[in-house]
Amino acid sequence: MSQFVLLAALLALLAIAFAISALWQNSRRLALALAIGLPLAAAGLYYLKGTPETLKSDALAHRQAPPKSMGEAVAQLQARLTANPNDVEAQVLLARAYMALEKFDLARDAYAKATAAQPDDTDLGVEYAEALLRASSDHRFPPNAVALLDKAIAANPQNQRALFFIGLNQMLSNQLKEAAATWESLLPMLQPAAAASLRLEINAVRAAAKMPPLPEAGATSGPALAITVQIDPTLANLAAPGDTVFVFARRADGSGPPVAAKRIALDKLPLQVSLSDADSPMPAGKLSEQKTVQVMARLSKSGNAQAASGDVEADPITVNLADAKSITLTLTRSVP
Repeated sequence: MSQFVLLAALLALLAIAFAISALWQNSRRLALALAIGLPLAAAGLYYLKGTPETLKSDALAHRQAPPKSMGEAVAQLQARLTANPNDVEAQVLLARAYMALEKFDLARDAYAKATAAQPDDTDLGVEYAEALLRASSDHRFPPNAVALLDKAIAANPQNQRALFFIGLNQMLSNQLKEAAATWESLLPMLQPAAAASLRLEINAVRAAAKMPPLPEAGATSGPALAITVQIDPTLANLAAPGDTVFVFARRADGSGPPVAAKRIALDKLPLQVSLSDADSPMPAGKLSEQKTVQVMARLSKSGNAQAASGDVEADPITVNLADAKSITLTLTRSVP
């Protein structure tokens, strides 16, 4: 295992240690939420756009030896910025390296420069918002961090990290019902293990708000939609085992979050899927509460709930739940 992989693994452990040791006495829910949310956010975050390979290739381009440690990587990035203060990529990588080293004040300042240079990069803005949280003395989001999160959601309503942090900010602001609702909207976008962890935190927040817990995962009530997902033969080469298939039911006008959703790791097509209240991410606005819904499917190459280039979509079908029969969704459109 490479040193960078080890550092990435240590990063997750450091996030848990930070959350529990620094915050447990003052806010058990915050500690638990950060213990779950920060490792999930850290997994691949700091190297998502700045991978060890990027550092290596950049180092070679600058005729330097590849860094052997995070400290060396920081020194090389600082040298790059001294030579070229407008090197935005180096500024972003330096900010992520400071986060990995838990130098949160330095990370905050580095992110401030990076986001000033790339104000339209809302994912980078979410990283900056986290740095502002981690550097704050009261472990809360300052107003400019909340503004960054709101901007990210406006650009992409399914930005998973932004949704998590918005829910966390709502919880810290004692908006417990709102926090639960925000995190519940995130559930269908997550892998099962992450969703199960988040459900525990949602139920803790719901209990604090004197709300009942979420229904048990897998509990079925109300109508169920039997759906077959297939792909147009001319696009069959775009589907591969391990791809992700999302199947959604939305309100009749297509607005709002899904009233039922499933995320499935593809084995082969055609695929048989059932949607019911057990797949409703929100306690209100369930599938059974609708008269008519739009049902659609998307094959995702990236595994992200948000449509991306290379995905393959099916045209939505409007279904009356009172007389719904088996539905066939055909993946016919490649997302450019």
